[in-house]
Amino acid sequence: MGSLIPIGGGADAEIKGLLNAAFNDTNILIVRGQVQANKENLFDGNHHLHRLAYRLGAYPVRSYKGESANAKGKWFYFLKNTLKAPAITSIKAILSYAMTNSNNDVARVVFDARPGDPKVDHYIDGPTPNPTNPPAISQLVDSSGTLLVALICPQSLSMNTAAVPNQTGDIDNGEQPPAKIFTPTVLVPPVLNKVTRKPREKKERTPAKKTKGKKGSRR
Repeated sequence: MGSLIPIGGGADAEIKGLLNAAFNDTNILIVRGQVQANKENLFDGNHHLHRLAYRLGAYPVRSYKGESANAKGKWFYFLKNTLKAPAITSIKAILSYAMTNSNNDVARVVFDARPGDPKVDHYIDGPTPNPTNPPAISQLVDSSGTLLVALICPQSLSMNTAAVPNQTGDIDNGEQPPAKIFTPTVLVPPVLNKVTRKPREKKERTPAKKTKGKKGSRR
């Protein structure tokens, strides 16, 4: 995980995949429903990214070794303590834009991360860095309706960790149920059968039959 978040496999790829799944063509409708039905502005100043990542199921759950050990704790620390206010404000503004500009404009949000200058803080790429106003954010949307959120990263993630924000003290001001909108398990695509390309069916184990051993003959 030391490479979080420019860019590799392992935990990096897992986090990107979960974020993209949470805001794909289908799931973005569920997130918008949370905003509209419960009148909860998920991405306002009262909501924190580490808490939102927990509620959206966008955090690694697989086991990793070496620098990638405790990837979940490092990811939450990154969102809670490492990422600076300009990038956080931009991310929230972009996702708020995605919530209100549906139909033919934003059909999905895709997340990416790229290495940048080690001396420059994390920022969201665009015609203007860390865009926050609708005209600037609209330039991140392509003709297919994909809104690209590209995080430019100066360095690898630190070894510091934070607890999973499933605690009373971490609940955001104005948070409305359901607390968990998705879980990582829901967002991970099913394993496909190599032949049919359909989700594999889980085979139930049948208990092994007990066989009676043959008695040895006496001499």
